[in-house]
Amino acid sequence: MSISPRWSFLPLSGVLCLLGACQHDYKYGEVDSVGGFDPAPNIVVSPAALLYETIPVGDAATQSFNILNDGDGDLQISGLDIYGSTAFSLITDSSAFALAPGESRDVSVVYTAMGADDLGTVHIHSDDPGNPEPLVSLEGSGAVPDLLITPEPLSFGKVLVGCSRDEPIRLQNIGDADLVIDTIVQIGNGWTLDVPFALPATLAPGEATEVTLTVTAVEGDMDSDLWVSANDAVGVHEAVQTATGVTDPSIEEEFWQGDGPYEKGDILFYVDQSCSMLDNKAIINANFESFAARLDSLDLDWQVGVAIRDGGCFKNGILTPETPSLIAQFVDAVNGYGGENTEAGLTITESAIEKSASGGCNEGFLRAGSKVTLVEVSDETEQSSRPWNTYVDAIQAMAPTSSITAIAGDVPDGCGLADPGTGYYEASVATGGAFLSICATDWSSYFETIANMAASGLLASFHLASEPQPETIVVQVDGSTVTDWTYDADTNSIVFGADSVPPPGSHIVVRFELAGDCAQ
Repeated sequence: MSISPRWSFLPLSGVLCLLGACQHDYKYGEVDSVGGFDPAPNIVVSPAALLYETIPVGDAATQSFNILNDGDGDLQISGLDIYGSTAFSLITDSSAFALAPGESRDVSVVYTAMGADDLGTVHIHSDDPGNPEPLVSLEGSGAVPDLLITPEPLSFGKVLVGCSRDEPIRLQNIGDADLVIDTIVQIGNGWTLDVPFALPATLAPGEATEVTLTVTAVEGDMDSDLWVSANDAVGVHEAVQTATGVTDPSIEEEFWQGDGPYEKGDILFYVDQSCSMLDNKAIINANFESFAARLDSLDLDWQVGVAIRDGGCFKNGILTPETPSLIAQFVDAVNGYGGENTEAGLTITESAIEKSASGGCNEGFLRAGSKVTLVEVSDETEQSSRPWNTYVDAIQAMAPTSSITAIAGDVPDGCGLADPGTGYYEASVATGGAFLSICATDWSSYFETIANMAASGLLASFHLASEPQPETIVVQVDGSTVTDWTYDADTNSIVFGADSVPPPGSHIVVRFELAGDCAQ
């Protein structure tokens, strides 16, 4: 072999060292053009995050991180800056300083609680060529009140015209400081509200109370708004209630059985971005907060991804209960623009699952032992280039626990302005998912179904949206009438016997006549 002229200045031992025959003692420097050594700094910052315990708003707490020069040359720190919430400030002098090899310095950051989620970042400006601006994340939480209204939205289902139905609405303080409820106002004709306590009312952390809302049905869709003002960060909360007054007392409700239980749920939403989907996207967004609350109530370690574009990458990444501004992030993700495949939901879904592998843009979405729930929402027929079953096979090869639930046009004839959801329908049946009509005006039960299927084991109890005459109830499982069940009036639910719980993926249909003869 020939030796480069650059190495001709070195003795043979030096050449052998550079060829790997021996090791020099330097860690971070580089050999210069004439065979010398240029020492270099190496910045090490620990910990990489400061997490402050929840403290009352206005109180302060201090934590520190350490900057170490683990290199061979002097480390120059030109300054430190904090970005994000003004709740964080540096106690340590943030002006320039130097650290010799092996030297370190502690930096203290004080957190003065301002809100429930205060976030910031310390930027360290240095001359380390490999890591010139390491970051330290800051996260603090102030003890503040937080009002949760459930159910929200609340569906009274179908009510016979002239009849009344009442439902409780729960007001709970899920924050860490006293919640003061100042006013409660209900708006909407045909509805009456009973508030059984004086206002203003104070709820300690974790404490809850209830109000009762009653609807007296007139024919058609009925809407109610409940406005609650409180001393939390939101200030004025809106909760929506719906009912449908009908003259035909015959009702049919559908349910799908899960295959859990699961402790983790990975939930993907594909949403068609066609112009005709604007109203449907608004319904999805309106139901997401209650959907997340339902997932939390099931003690599910959940995460959500929204895929709307050809590449399959999640818009706004993977969303979890800890995501800042979670609802806003989800709404933004659902409302976007599509590409050539915007009406080919299985194509986009397959791409999203593929890119959940290591190195992909959705890395971390598929977790071991997790239930994967794929929600396809479109008012069009599925329009991918290959048959639906090829996508199902590919998806289930990558995510064996996956099931597809579709919110699409009725099959075989469509409904309203929606075309029949062929392709989605077959995929949902083949994977044990649910097929739900996109033409329904009330989707609140849809999201409860999706949440249950993402988490639950075999359910023995199924909650009815409308109130039945118990003696008229008929229950079918996968097309066959069954009798080993009871009706629980307190929860308005069908409860199966211990030996008759519907099997995984089964389709349950409950038919009945509405309670009351008020329209007669």
